[in-house]
Amino acid sequence: MLVLVNPVSTGTRLAEAFREEGADFVSLYEPHLAAARDADTTSPRTMTHHGTETTLAALRELKPTAVIAASEYGVLLADALAHELGLDHHAPEQAAARRDKQLMVQALEAAALPAARTRSVATEQELRQALSELHDYPVMVKPRDSAGSDGCTICHTPEEAVEAYRATVHRTNLMGGTNEQVLVQEFLTGTQYIVNTVSMAGRHLLTEVYAERIDHTEGAPVLRHIVSRSVLTPAEAEMADYVFRCLDALGIREGAAHTEVMLTPGGPRLVEVNSRIMGPSLAPDPYHAAFGYSHQHLVAERFLRPDDFARRFDAPYGAARAVAKIFLRPHRPGVLLSADGVRTLRRLPGFHSVDRLPAVGEPLKDRHLTTGACGIAFLVHEDEELLRNSLDVVHDMEDAGLFYRLGPEE
Repeated sequence: MLVLVNPVSTGTRLAEAFREEGADFVSLYEPHLAAARDADTTSPRTMTHHGTETTLAALRELKPTAVIAASEYGVLLADALAHELGLDHHAPEQAAARRDKQLMVQALEAAALPAARTRSVATEQELRQALSELHDYPVMVKPRDSAGSDGCTICHTPEEAVEAYRATVHRTNLMGGTNEQVLVQEFLTGTQYIVNTVSMAGRHLLTEVYAERIDHTEGAPVLRHIVSRSVLTPAEAEMADYVFRCLDALGIREGAAHTEVMLTPGGPRLVEVNSRIMGPSLAPDPYHAAFGYSHQHLVAERFLRPDDFARRFDAPYGAARAVAKIFLRPHRPGVLLSADGVRTLRRLPGFHSVDRLPAVGEPLKDRHLTTGACGIAFLVHEDEELLRNSLDVVHDMEDAGLFYRLGPEE
C-alpha cells in the first residue's frame, strides 16, 4: 500500500498512473486542500492530515511501503512521514533545502558544486548590502519559497530591485505562504533546460531533457515553450551529470525530481530542483507518443515494478520523437471571447493535442506565470526543425493578438 501526499496539479496525473496499474494507495490531503480531496474521483481512498501524530497512527495501521510527494505542496510532509515510518525516501537532513532556495544553494556550495551567487534579504538595508556584494546587473529578485515563476523579476538598477523587493516581501506567494524573505541572485545567461529524473536507492534515471524558450516581458521571465532533446550534445551530457550531483547534494534518493538548470558560458548552474513530478500539465499521451512513457508512469513503475524500472538504467538516453510543449499566452489581460488560433494550431505539422484550454467568458490573467492557466498545446514529431517552425507560427499569432480574441478586463 502506498500513500500519495497532496495529489493536486499534476499529482492528479500521478494518481491516475497508479490507478491504471491497479495499485492499492491512499491519497492524503492537508486541510487547506479539502476542495481537491472532495473532487478526487481517482484515488481508491482519501484521508485528511490532522497533525503528525494522528496521521502517523492511521498510517501505521495501513502499513504503507512508501510515502510519495504528489505535488510541490506534499514535498516536506511526505519526507517527514516517510522518515517517521522508517520508509526509504529522501535524506531527512536535507529536507528543508529541497524547498528553500537559499538553503538549496548552500547545499550545492557545501558539495563544491558551482551555484549562482545568491543572497536572502528581509529588509531594504539587507537588500542594498546584497546588491553591493553582487556588483553586476541585471539581478533576479524572487520569493525564497514559491513556484511557477511567481514573483520573479529581472532588475537592471538598484531602484528596480528595491521596487521588486517591495512588491514581493510580505505578500502571499503561489504556495500559500508569506514572503518573509526575498532572494537576490545573479542573473544567469545562456539556455535554460529542464532535466527530469526518477531515482531508486540513490541512483538517478535521466528521463527527459528539454530546452526552454524564455522571453523577458515587462521585467519578468516568461516561459513560451519547451522542446525535448532526443540526442544530447557533450555540453548537455555534462549538464545532466551536474544535475545528478545536485540531486545527491540535496539528498534525493527515491522517486521523481524536476530540475531547472541554466547552461551558461561557464557551465551549468542550477536554477532549482523540485522533488516531485513535472508540472503544470502532464497529459500523458504526448509524452508516450514521444518517449514511450511519461514522468508519472515511470514513478508508478519504480514503486510498483522496481525490477522493470531497474532495467532502464542499462538503456542509453534517447527518443524516437521530440515533444514540444507550448504555454499558450494572451497578448494582454482580458476576458476570452474566442480561441480563434486553435483552428490554425490543430492544422500545424506535428500537432498532437491541447490541454486545459480556457473557456469562453473566462478572464485570462496569468500571462507571466508558468501555471498553464491559459492553456497548453503539445506537438510531437521526428523532425525537430519542423516542430520549431510550427512553434514560431503559434508565437507569432499570440504576440499579434490573433490566437485569443479578448474583450476588456473585468
